[in-house]
Amino acid sequence: MLVSLALASLLAAPSIAWSRDYTKAFADAEEHRRPVLIFFRNNCGGGSVPTNPLDVKTAAPRGAANGGPIEHQEGLSACERMQDDVWENAAVVPLTERYVAIVYDGGDATLEVRYQAVRMPTTLVTDPWGNEIFRITGYLERDKMARILQAVPKDFAGLEAAGRTLKANATDFGALVSAAQFYDGAGLPQVADRLYLAALASPGATDVVARRQAVIARGLDLMGRLNRAEEAAVLFEKEIASAPDAPGTDALLLGLVNARLVQGHRAEAEAAAGQLEQRYAASPYTARAKQLVGAKK
Repeated sequence: MLVSLALASLLAAPSIAWSRDYTKAFADAEEHRRPVLIFFRNNCGGGSVPTNPLDVKTAAPRGAANGGPIEHQEGLSACERMQDDVWENAAVVPLTERYVAIVYDGGDATLEVRYQAVRMPTTLVTDPWGNEIFRITGYLERDKMARILQAVPKDFAGLEAAGRTLKANATDFGALVSAAQFYDGAGLPQVADRLYLAALASPGATDVVARRQAVIARGLDLMGRLNRAEEAAVLFEKEIASAPDAPGTDALLLGLVNARLVQGHRAEAEAAAGQLEQRYAASPYTARAKQLVGAKK
């Protein structure tokens, strides 16, 4: 009787509904605006599909089901450890319910080529249109994976136009900037920074005004949310040098003043503020730069 109750409890435990049919999975994701979770584990050891141990009626992984200490068998591959520690963990499984879950374990190489999944395991999270949000290469602890799964936006309505465009053309400048702005608003500046970088490196980054707007947006993230003020300063300086007399140079100089002050480089900040005053005396950015430098005295 006790054995029957224990078995019934195991069989009732939740598991991830992995699918190999990526065509149907992406269609479902797009139709219902659901993010996609892809687990690449080709030639990674162990079984071909991340099966739940409940399916073969074995005991739950040591510590994995209840969040306790994890103990591994000898010789487990990174894919098996991900399966054991993460995908079969009772705290992680519910976090995947809003995702469309795909497993790639060989055969049709379309997904492997499309996403350039080389090292196994690779875990990808994409938007409903298949555009990459997060990439995890190798083994990742379940707590970190759980934070990633929770961080992905729950509503992709604001990304739909850009998402559809990037599905067709991954280098579209306007769509990359729009997507970066979406993830900025969703509190994911790391994702936004990657998209701003892609936009600025894209063939469409030729309009000076549009490019500089993207540069300023990225620079603000770098010196604010990402705490990388030196990169922001270099970014502003490089853009100014590329077209010193183009529209927006005054805004870039203000950004440079900000970045140097954040770094504690007062002399460089004053030099940038001096350039602003000399070249753009009537600009509101000049007045703002004076205020910032003055406030640091």
